[in-house]
Amino acid sequence: MRAGRVCLIIILLVLGLAPGALAAAPTTIAAAPEVRENLEYQISLGPWSDVARVHLVFKELKPGHYLAEFSGAAQGMWKLLSRWLPERYQTELVYRDGRLQPVVYREEFEEGGQKVLKEYRFDYDQSRLTLWRQSGGGEKIKEWEVPLTGPVYDLLSLFYNVRLDALGPAPGGSCLRVMILPDPKPRELVFCIGDVTDEGLKVMVDSASASAGEADQYFMFLNPDRVPTQAWTRAGILGKLTGRLLNPGEIKKAGLLGLPASAAPVPKAPR
Repeated sequence: MRAGRVCLIIILLVLGLAPGALAAAPTTIAAAPEVRENLEYQISLGPWSDVARVHLVFKELKPGHYLAEFSGAAQGMWKLLSRWLPERYQTELVYRDGRLQPVVYREEFEEGGQKVLKEYRFDYDQSRLTLWRQSGGGEKIKEWEVPLTGPVYDLLSLFYNVRLDALGPAPGGSCLRVMILPDPKPRELVFCIGDVTDEGLKVMVDSASASAGEADQYFMFLNPDRVPTQAWTRAGILGKLTGRLLNPGEIKKAGLLGLPASAAPVPKAPR
């Protein structure tokens, strides 16, 4: 698992819970989208307290249309290993019936000295999800296609739907299963809700892939706005990998979407 993905997971798995290679943006994206929220986290690894800084940015493109982005930068000597961090995770979203639907989810990173773009396309009209891959600025190739029979979340859309309470209640002592992007076999996250402590609501997350057969565990504390203030997991012999929110005052407590009561029409949700 790439180090950048681990950083993203420990920050985003919550319950409440080269640019030239990137595909051209759709026409719905405005030239200067409004930044509605920008959260910054500090990443620590074992005895090293400042391995990387990452940002979670939520932008409004136009009413009912949004862009969520994750970007990371290594710090100090860790810049020598910055190739481990993805350049960007990005999700285009539309709002419908109290939920943010992902339309396109992208991962852009470096692998084997080449820029790689993975693009997951959600086709709600045809009820299908496809993965396209591009290496070194070459042609995009479709790797697989699977039926889209119900809500499926990438990590960014999951993070913001939790903020909107779109997944429903999850009282202490309960567990909730959420389907995430397949590989192409189905994958799910299991959220186990713990007790409220002085540091916040404690949540444990099990991440398992049908192909891998093994589960990874992540832990976090959430504040009353369902934002993780701390999140951590084990990183092998290096010790504990931790993310800590640096700017809690920037949390958008209300009106994150900036929408009136009725949203603009968007693609039909899967049945």
